[in-house]
Amino acid sequence: MDNAGVYTLASMQIGAPLSGAIVAMSPMPDLSGMSAVSLEASLQYGSGGTSLTAIVVTSFDNGVTWRHIARFDFGAAAATRLANIQASGAKGIADYADLGAQGVNDGILGDRLALILSSVGTYSNTTLSVRAAVR
Repeated sequence: MDNAGVYTLASMQIGAPLSGAIVAMSPMPDLSGMSAVSLEASLQYGSGGTSLTAIVVTSFDNGVTWRHIARFDFGAAAATRLANIQASGAKGIADYADLGAQGVNDGILGDRLALILSSVGTYSNTTLSVRAAVR
């Protein structure tokens, strides 16, 4: 696999509401042959806000189309969440669906990763960090 290692998809202050924007637009390209990725999403909560969703996505077409591989949902409390995605997880044909709640779409890994964030309410003194250990 090209460029195995640990990458930061986000390390940022969360403030005003976010509306589903991709925040890591120069994400980790050149990850051809990625067979697995371990993800850690950590919210250091300050105050305010109602909910925050961080969705890790992958692409098979150079970033034109993004597919959900992991969704992390947070509220008004500090939390750290983990997920592991294996490229070899799916053994048959399955219909793709965006993740509507916290969970994973195992078995699909393209050649790049990015992060989509959305939030409700205004957070203050709150930091989100999302890291990916690619192998």
